[in-house]
Amino acid sequence: MVRIKTSSLFRTFLLCVLMVFSIGATSSWAQTRVAVLYPQVQEPFLSVFQSILRGVESDASLTARPFALPENPDLVALDAWLESEGIDRVIALGRQGVAAAQALNGSPKIVFGALSAPPQGISGISLSPGPVVMFQHLADLAPRVRNVHLVYSSANAWLVPLAESAAKAQGLRLATYQVADLREALHEYRHLLQSLRGPTHAIWLPLDNITADDELVLPLVLQGALEKGLVVFSSKPAHAQRGALFSVYPEHFVLGQSLARMVASATQQEPVIAPLADVQLAVNLRTAFHLGLRFTPRQQERFDLVFPTR
Repeated sequence: MVRIKTSSLFRTFLLCVLMVFSIGATSSWAQTRVAVLYPQVQEPFLSVFQSILRGVESDASLTARPFALPENPDLVALDAWLESEGIDRVIALGRQGVAAAQALNGSPKIVFGALSAPPQGISGISLSPGPVVMFQHLADLAPRVRNVHLVYSSANAWLVPLAESAAKAQGLRLATYQVADLREALHEYRHLLQSLRGPTHAIWLPLDNITADDELVLPLVLQGALEKGLVVFSSKPAHAQRGALFSVYPEHFVLGQSLARMVASATQQEPVIAPLADVQLAVNLRTAFHLGLRFTPRQQERFDLVFPTR
């Protein structure tokens, strides 16, 4: 019979315990520790940032630490908090979050979110919906459209090459018109509305305060499009309610998940700007009726919001 000394069994047991502890500790410390900076705001904007935050926190590979920024944050205190939390990466939400992140003394890797215009030198996900997503919805809802017209300002110049590539892949002809200000935008839209007619043409209103202005541009474009039988679709969430055929709006929780994946792989190389891919769809059925469009029950199941409200 083989005899094993008690001391040998104990040493073997102790080694196993130490190995398990070591593996667990390594796994815990290997998690990316991420600060999520967002502005202190009231509802309904607070719910937006909290939903994005929950999306970030749902990524098991990260340890997320939220920090709500007052209007005039104490950057020294913020630096000290980041150091005490062992933070080496930052998700900066909104203008205030980005401004605070850029002012930090250290050099954490930063990813931005909840902004339409990308800040210089930082990777992130813009609130501007991706052209691929927009053109896919257009093909599904208004399949007769073959020509898309986009009036844009310099804030959206980064989106144009992506739109050209997406249009080509979708079999669309994309015409783009860059303008400097609201006056030029109105002039361009008036010219388009005079020269275009019929269901094969569509005007895309981007997420742009100049070329998708709510007070002057939107009423002009919607009225002119109605008279000429043109399709109008928009990257601004509220525009479907006001008469655009469709618009999209962010799926904030999923956006948070996408930001978590981006920050986990962030490097100090050239910044990567991604358009918004995580969107929900709003459709105006009254506008569709005026355009002679009819949607199957299966199509309507994919509508997240419908106007006029039932």
